[in-house]
Amino acid sequence: MKRLHSGGLLACVLVLLSTGDARAQEAVAAPAGVLPAGHRLTLYGRGGALVYLSDAMTTGGIGGGVGLRDTLQDRFILQADLSYLMGLGNVVALRLGAGMQRRGTYTPAVLATLTTVVGDRLTFLTPAHPTPVRGPAVALGLSVAPLRFTEGGLQLSLLELGVGLGADLPGWGLAWQLGLLEVGTSF
Repeated sequence: MKRLHSGGLLACVLVLLSTGDARAQEAVAAPAGVLPAGHRLTLYGRGGALVYLSDAMTTGGIGGGVGLRDTLQDRFILQADLSYLMGLGNVVALRLGAGMQRRGTYTPAVLATLTTVVGDRLTFLTPAHPTPVRGPAVALGLSVAPLRFTEGGLQLSLLELGVGLGADLPGWGLAWQLGLLEVGTSF
């Protein structure tokens, strides 16, 4: 009786392993380079302004950049963009974002963002900062895009407003962002 029980247990384990292997093979059988259902990649160009202000530094400017966005189920957004800005010198801004958009043709969005600004800056020496702040300006913030539209594979955003909070320890800085135009195409 003990032998039969262990043989039945072994048979159940083999059946479970074979069905799990078949499911894994079905998932792998999708063609290479094809995203899982519900994903849409968008390559976009953007133009606008960004400024980071604190007691210890000011950096930012006006310019443009490019980015890549993954939209999941036409609702959730993951994106990264890189911009070159001029005005207070030469600055590069890397922005990572995650958020939500409305479904349909009119697709306003809200994003939580992490922005890093590297490059030229104006530095200020204060009693709290007797030496210049080293490293990039980093701000965690929120962006709202109330005038976004999506039709077919094209996306257009006419306005994006953002604000973020950064730490210059000791002290805090504010990052202000204004996006004037963003045009993207999905693939």
